[in-house]
Amino acid sequence: MDTIKQINKVIEEYFKTHKEDWIAAKDIMPALVEAGVFVKDYKKGLPLRKVLRALDKDNSLDKIPFIHAERKEKNVYWYIVRKGAAYKSQEILSENSKRSLGVKKRENSDEYYILNLCDAIFNEKASRQHTFPFLLGDFHKDKITRTKLPLDAYYHSLNLVIEYRGKPVEAVEESKHRTISGVSRDKQRKLYDQRRRDVLLRKNINLIEVHYYSFEYNDDGNIVRDEEKNIEVLKEILKDFLK
Repeated sequence: MDTIKQINKVIEEYFKTHKEDWIAAKDIMPALVEAGVFVKDYKKGLPLRKVLRALDKDNSLDKIPFIHAERKEKNVYWYIVRKGAAYKSQEILSENSKRSLGVKKRENSDEYYILNLCDAIFNEKASRQHTFPFLLGDFHKDKITRTKLPLDAYYHSLNLVIEYRGKPVEAVEESKHRTISGVSRDKQRKLYDQRRRDVLLRKNINLIEVHYYSFEYNDDGNIVRDEEKNIEVLKEILKDFLK
């Protein structure tokens, strides 16, 4: 049996006993060595890559129908895909996974939890991460542009901004990194928080800062999710804006 037929047979047998729809080509090497297709593996699948490169050069990759070549500017990354399945780019998967995890993390945060309760109390959905054209950060390096400072929630009908203040993160040591204002990130956050207070006051926009310690919280500073009790606490904090 020639090498190509042996490789196809090993791959076919592999997918009979494994659930993955696709694997990196190097991951099939132990099975190929065990089957005697190659004497040993080295450089993470180089013996197989040499075969694939030769087939690719002759436009004969279809001789191993399981192979998928992901071509980059300088390199080709080889994958083995189960018949009937489709390979999904790791870049796309990674980006989507990061985005999904980021959204999920935000939605599970105490900030979102508290703001969702505020929405329910006011029977109004706040504008999250709201910005005003007059509330700006410091100048960028170009000395021309500035970023609008976001606010956790803005209730238009009440002319009310709510900022959630979670448990401060303890800095182990002062970071050497400096922001565009020439200060540490922690100092920058404090400066911007004060700027929000000052600007909103000048613009006659109401501001309420809701602190984590107003609620029952655990050792990590996370709010205990007792909705009934937490709504009562919020109603007391927001009483001046309740009809």
